[in-house]
Amino acid sequence: FEDMMRKKIVMPAHYMRELGIDMGKTFGHFTDAAQRIGVYTSNDYTDILDTLIDEWKIADRTGLTGPAEKARDYVMALPSRLRRVSDRMTVPKLEYKFKWIS
Repeated sequence: FEDMMRKKIVMPAHYMRELGIDMGKTFGHFTDAAQRIGVYTSNDYTDILDTLIDEWKIADRTGLTGPAEKARDYVMALPSRLRRVSDRMTVPKLEYKFKWIS
């Protein structure tokens, strides 16, 4: 889990494309729109992390090796770190007209 969270997770929709638009840019517009209208926000993401940490009882793991303990500590600190980043983010204001939506 820690290894996955340290690496960039590529969402399948990242490969969404529009004719004439570079790969990845359409996904950027899509995530901006989702954030702007509140469908899926950075708060949702951190809430999911909190749920996984709680459900998997990450905080209760004991008897770990040194590296595993560091991994646990990293994962446990991640939601609050991401919330601080989220607090500094501004909601994108640029509206984008997707070609497939009329």
